[in-house]
Amino acid sequence: MSELEGPWYKQFWLWFIVSPLLVVFVLGFTMLYLAIKTNDGVVVDNYYKDGKGIFVRKDEDALARAQNLRADLLWIDDKLLVTLSGDLTPLPEALRLLFIFPTAKAGDVSVLLQHQGLGQYQGRLTKPVIGKRQLQIQPIGESVNWRLHGSGIVPPASASMILLPKQQ
Repeated sequence: MSELEGPWYKQFWLWFIVSPLLVVFVLGFTMLYLAIKTNDGVVVDNYYKDGKGIFVRKDEDALARAQNLRADLLWIDDKLLVTLSGDLTPLPEALRLLFIFPTAKAGDVSVLLQHQGLGQYQGRLTKPVIGKRQLQIQPIGESVNWRLHGSGIVPPASASMILLPKQQ
């Protein structure tokens, strides 16, 4: 008697070889579908939106360095206090503080900081910040833009941080 008795579709070795291949195809097409249908978002570091935009963004860092800008951030619970110092005249009326999630734009948190006088700015977090973040401060509605950075910050309940321009 032969081991191959019965119809071909009832043979053990056929299904032993074909089953993993079928699983791989199903999972592969599932991953392809998810890759096409879902949006990863853009990591915020202000990469160029058009061909020459990257140079504009480097100019913002150079302008902040030229004006010796520095921001001292005091973070207490959901309250944010920023002291802006440097050779900037006049001071902007409002700043935007971004808590940038490194891999997904959906995780970014933006805080509006209002000028309180003498280089002091104040704002409140509208939603919790969890995990390691990059920080970026820039003026709102100014004709001359600059920006300051803080990197690799894990949000604490209360802390003091310094934000500086990126070095060349």
